[in-house]
Amino acid sequence: MGNDKCFVSTRTRIEKLGVKTGSDVLLLGIEKDTGFVKELRTAGAAIRTSGTTPADMIFATFGHRDDLRRLPPLVARLKPNGALWTLRPKGSKDLTEAEMMRAGQGAGLVDVKVVSFSDVLTAEKFVIPVAKRKR
Repeated sequence: MGNDKCFVSTRTRIEKLGVKTGSDVLLLGIEKDTGFVKELRTAGAAIRTSGTTPADMIFATFGHRDDLRRLPPLVARLKPNGALWTLRPKGSKDLTEAEMMRAGQGAGLVDVKVVSFSDVLTAEKFVIPVAKRKR
């Protein structure tokens, strides 16, 4: 009884984010993060920074609550079973977790996971509810 050892995940950031080989990944505002782009390439993801074809995964940065107006249009750029990862500054008073969650819900999404993306960014995963996914 009483194991005092701290659990440290050995999973990579790409594994935590659920990126799979062949995933069509749309980067919006994070494409200059060369470390992340390299991780995506190593994982075999197809990376793009534009286009209207629905993506498997979207990674979009939001720095301020005023940026949340950009969130609803992203839903149409997401495949029905895709994931929208919103990236926001950790501990920011300009955009709180509660505001991000409300904005996602207002866009018809459900939040399913929160991950530490980096030392300065938090990632929140949103998906289209199963009942609302078009076949």
